[in-house]
Amino acid sequence: AIEANSELSRALVTQIAAAKVEAVDFAIKSLALLRRDVGSFGLMASSPFGSNSDILLCCRFAEGDSRVLQQMVTRDLVRAHSKLSAVLRLFYRVLKAWLSGALHGSAKLRYLRDQRLLQLLCVLGKQHWKIRRQGVSKAQAESDAWLQAGELVYDVAKTHAQQLIHSTVEERCGRSVETDRFMD
Repeated sequence: AIEANSELSRALVTQIAAAKVEAVDFAIKSLALLRRDVGSFGLMASSPFGSNSDILLCCRFAEGDSRVLQQMVTRDLVRAHSKLSAVLRLFYRVLKAWLSGALHGSAKLRYLRDQRLLQLLCVLGKQHWKIRRQGVSKAQAESDAWLQAGELVYDVAKTHAQQLIHSTVEERCGRSVETDRFMD
């Protein structure tokens, strides 16, 4: 339970952001699939798939745009891996998972997240170094490198959110056919 006047931990903030982004995204995609399957009924304003469902789009932008939340999640991951020792541990985890072969469930999601995070860290480092050599300030170089990383920032956030949701559900409810199908 969260007490009044208490601050939320970064881990809880990340879990909330992951759930908000992924749940709304799932609902929007599911609605689009349902509309497709019900045919012209999905176009009728009075149907459950009509304009009343636009509330899902509002949810995507309420309390912070989903893209902003994804950038926050990725920023926190990048900060957690800002030291060389953390990057080396990440590289070791990716290499170990890759060498181990067939990955399933949380291990697969962790590997995908770590792989994309390592790729992002390499892109950010390379771009930062390239921009700094042009005499640009450190802060401006970091900002420019972040912008040049583009969709990779969001890929890292998505894989981290999926891994976080999957591991939390498995931890609380146990492994099941549904949790195994989560990534399919």
